[in-house]
Amino acid sequence: MSNLAGKVALVTGGTSGIGAAVSAQLSVSGARVAVLSNAPRQELDEAVASGCIAWGEQVDIADAEAVAQAVGRIEQELGAVRLLVNNAAIWASNPVPESPIALFDRHIDVNLKGSFYVTQAVLPGLIRAGGGAIVFIGSVSGIAGRAGDSAYSASKAGVAMLARTLATELGPRGVRINCVCPGAVATPLTAGLRTPEGEQAIAALMDGHPSPRRTFFMDPEQIANLVCFLLDDRSSAVHGAVIPADEGLTATM
Repeated sequence: MSNLAGKVALVTGGTSGIGAAVSAQLSVSGARVAVLSNAPRQELDEAVASGCIAWGEQVDIADAEAVAQAVGRIEQELGAVRLLVNNAAIWASNPVPESPIALFDRHIDVNLKGSFYVTQAVLPGLIRAGGGAIVFIGSVSGIAGRAGDSAYSASKAGVAMLARTLATELGPRGVRINCVCPGAVATPLTAGLRTPEGEQAIAALMDGHPSPRRTFFMDPEQIANLVCFLLDDRSSAVHGAVIPADEGLTATM
């Protein structure tokens, strides 16, 4: 039986893609879900009004001070965060010769530093409350590099190592930490790849893809299933792990 009921869960980027699927599953499990997102304020308000989430705040997670203030408001309204999913991220292709330095910096600021800022803000209350669980969302691009993706791949490799390092540091304090590295998931982040122009490249990848479903793009709910399992005490043996969730894609790399 799930032990998530009644706990305060914070999901960054929790109104679209993988984050939305995680928020929905946590809510169904009885968790009180707070979301930090760059989504329009109206979208967050509607999610709260509909009961999909308990709290929503528009925040750029690359702003450490704004993150700290937002987490403080969540703690005042809902209580200490016991479950955290560091999901918010950006992606844009950045071939090195022509890539603006600002684009590389923004990937590091949001994907890597943003995940650190949110974790750091949540930890004092989480530890005082008796511990909890954190899941970072990495990427297979942080395991096996992909041409044109130096910024995203480097940021996600950093996310995976951040998760492992914090696991060694915080495990003794009652905080269980893991990292899930999805393959290609049908989310707004990958919408640019799910076009007629992208079909040829996807077909080439599928030639060596071992998925028994023979589908390149997974559903967000598949990743959410794994994330919610890792947040639950049923996965208590799993700590400091970096787990590919890619239907076997990295097995061919």
